[in-house]
Amino acid sequence: MSVDQPDTTEETSSEAAQEQQAPPLFYSEPAPVTAGTHGDFKIQPELDLSFTRETNAVPITTPEFVLAARHYPIVFVGDQMVPTVALGFRHDQNLFVSEDGAWERRCYTPAYVRRYPFILLGKEGDERLQLGVDNACQSDHADARALFDGETETKVVTDALELCQQFHSAYGATAEFSDMLAASGLMEERSLELELPGDEKMSIGAFSSISEEKFREVPDAQILEWRSKGWLSAMYFHIASLNNWEMLIDRLPEVQIPTS
Repeated sequence: MSVDQPDTTEETSSEAAQEQQAPPLFYSEPAPVTAGTHGDFKIQPELDLSFTRETNAVPITTPEFVLAARHYPIVFVGDQMVPTVALGFRHDQNLFVSEDGAWERRCYTPAYVRRYPFILLGKEGDERLQLGVDNACQSDHADARALFDGETETKVVTDALELCQQFHSAYGATAEFSDMLAASGLMEERSLELELPGDEKMSIGAFSSISEEKFREVPDAQILEWRSKGWLSAMYFHIASLNNWEMLIDRLPEVQIPTS
């Protein structure tokens, strides 16, 4: 299955190119969805998100900030300022997924997680993008979902294409927002250190966040421009979400106290 490449900026189309060069988080063997290859292929049950169990961070897009800010700290990672939700403290620890693979029902599930194992494949400049699936996710579970009924795509595939299109579009807008932040002079690098029982300490990797002090000094004209682009609300949601570090600590199975 393929979809027309949207007429957008270079940043929007770059996701597919990057994903074709190297599989992103969670993906091992992304390949185009076809009846010939995937006629008998089944994927994990819809609510089985156990593939996220050993990650402590997932990227999100700006339209998700309003929901993600209720439950997770939203931080920015790397030189490209990729917006990311923190899910745990250890690199292999997701505090929002149970042993049976269910996501915490009261908390927002990021679109990056919901779209897996599907993804749009292609390269920059392609007129059409191909719906792909991670071949490594094949499942024989009793509730596994089929991709085809004979030669016909099932609703699993058509729904996946719609979600991937939405995510791809949001990804492009988010890349523009991240570029603005990287050039804004507002970002500051931060880290978090926790004290474990027995005087052991654990350091959270470096991330970036908006400096509230610098943000208050931004000229009104710049604020109005950001508001017109829909970025101002995302910035406020990010700042508010940083209060969620304490909520994340409360989810730890052992008592750990932040020291910086």
